[in-house]
Amino acid sequence: MSQEVEVKLRISNVKQVEEKLRGLGAKLVDIVEEEDHYIDLAPCINMRDLDIALRVRRSRSLVRDAMVEEMTFKGRRVSEFPKIRKEITVNISNVESVLEIFRELGFRNIYVVSKTRKVYVLNKMKIFLDSVKGLGQFMEVELLEPTDLNIFRDELAKLFTAIGVDESCIERKTYLELLLEKKGFV
Repeated sequence: MSQEVEVKLRISNVKQVEEKLRGLGAKLVDIVEEEDHYIDLAPCINMRDLDIALRVRRSRSLVRDAMVEEMTFKGRRVSEFPKIRKEITVNISNVESVLEIFRELGFRNIYVVSKTRKVYVLNKMKIFLDSVKGLGQFMEVELLEPTDLNIFRDELAKLFTAIGVDESCIERKTYLELLLEKKGFV
């Protein structure tokens, strides 16, 4: 079990942001293709009202030529800036079999979010430059050691200034929420 501490931003010029990150000393550590399957457990529970999610992910590292498959429970958000929520992740060995189990149990609504992400590390932050299918370009900044949120906020402010973005770029919705909104399901 862990706690996810992150901030997501909409960005318009990924190449420019990437150049600025490198100028700050950020190190590219991976390029990953991710396919996230979100399971809707209705009618058992209303996950949207509870602000929780169940994700089954297939992640392929293009740098290491490795595959990771996992299932994650995402708890209720306890803070919006930065976004903080409980996460429980378990490794699985076969995404398709897990999805089939949910289908056999009657859970038909499985929403897919596909993205390619470049993963950078800078100080105590992991920075993801995401190209999300059907949604556009984003940057997520995640605190690697979620201990002092005030220091993280200060580091974010410095990072935002250095790369030329401000808090108006912050996206408070998840990729799933944005996708469902775009498709008219919200």
